[in-house]
Amino acid sequence: RLARQQARRRQRERAAGVAVVLVGLFVAAVAIVALREPNGHGATAAAGRTSALSSTHAPTPTASKTHPASSAPPTADVQSGARVKDIPLVVLNNTTTTGLAKQAAQRFESGGWTVTRYDNYQNSILSTCAYYDPAQPGSKAAAEALQAQYPTIKRVEPKFAELPSGPIVVVLTPDYSAG
Repeated sequence: RLARQQARRRQRERAAGVAVVLVGLFVAAVAIVALREPNGHGATAAAGRTSALSSTHAPTPTASKTHPASSAPPTADVQSGARVKDIPLVVLNNTTTTGLAKQAAQRFESGGWTVTRYDNYQNSILSTCAYYDPAQPGSKAAAEALQAQYPTIKRVEPKFAELPSGPIVVVLTPDYSAG
């Protein structure tokens, strides 16, 4: 009888060990997928994903605000002659910090940029990024100028479909600091 109990215990321990290994493999697979999507938005790379996944990319419309244009003089883009600060920004708060988008919008406006809207947003964005619309002339240069002026913007990337319209959309993540 004791031998049977010990055999069952060993069998349960083996099953638990197999379960731990399987969970470890699953976590490793998720980590690999996450590392292959460095921009934090895999939905544009995989059109076959379910609509439930793409719905997580929708901005949350609470606290949306529209701002008038700033009167600060815009800077010129050397290559195109365009005034990069004339290209408007949308600022999205992808953090749990209340009012961060509004604070960032005010900061960008005081630096001479035009912010047309700020709002909350929910997505798995890895770091603060200025997303530019490749179809809008000068938007990449403007996003790069914004990043140069505010190094807390870690990346400049082309926009993905789930972002709201606008030549430049700045998505703030927990690594953003107003300092």
